Amino acid sequence: MHAFIVTGASRGLGFAICEALLNDGYFVVGIARNAGPALEGLAARHPDRLLAVNADLSDASQAAASVHTALQQLPLPDCATITLINNAGVVTPIAQAGHYPADEVVKAVAINVTAPLLAADALLAATDHLAARRRILNISSGAAAKAYPGWSVYCATKAALDHFGRSVAAEQESKANPAQVVALYPGVVDTDMQGNIRSSDSSQFPQKARFDAYKADGALASPAEAARQIVDYLVSPAFGKTPVVDIREL
Repeated sequence: MHAFIVTGASRGLGFAICEALLNDGYFVVGIARNAGPALEGLAARHPDRLLAVNADLSDASQAAASVHTALQQLPLPDCATITLINNAGVVTPIAQAGHYPADEVVKAVAINVTAPLLAADALLAATDHLAARRRILNISSGAAAKAYPGWSVYCATKAALDHFGRSVAAEQESKANPAQVVALYPGVVDTDMQGNIRSSDSSQFPQKARFDAYKADGALASPAEAARQIVDYLVSPAFGKTPVVDIREL
């Protein structure tokens, strides 16, 4: 059995990843603040292979708890692989330093950094005794490596996520059954995050017109297309060879 735990599973890229995994015959536990009609419909089509766990990942106490709940749904001794996909993330606040809404900064750090760190920690601690191959995929962004005015919070949180992955991968090298950890840049995907970018204030985000053009010109990848590439890479022998990967360069 091959089991996958996906955060941010109710919409966008997370939902598309769940759908691709299910279509390939895998078992999926989707973590989302609210399952919603899309994930519920997917569960109806795959009642034996999709479970949903409700958790608000802006609340640090729920990040590890949601992973433990997900693992409790799995026949762990029968799992050949156990994979955590930290997909949940926010691009807001789209604002330059000096103009931050403080509550949005706290929420962004919680969802983009704290939640994936605690989720990964929970997975590793709970599965360390198992023989299963363990994988952690952190959905990051090219913004981790490139500075964008107006995205200073987003850039900083994704850079933190990348370096977390590098560090954990180094820690795992000496283990008897090392987990593989990768941060992946999925490219520019047509999700709600892109809608947030297009609705932002151009005085705070000077590159807004560029992202408006992506949509107008049909240059955004669909979630299904991006998910298919991600899943194919995730289950390939190449996964784990490099700690930070841009899907467009594979």
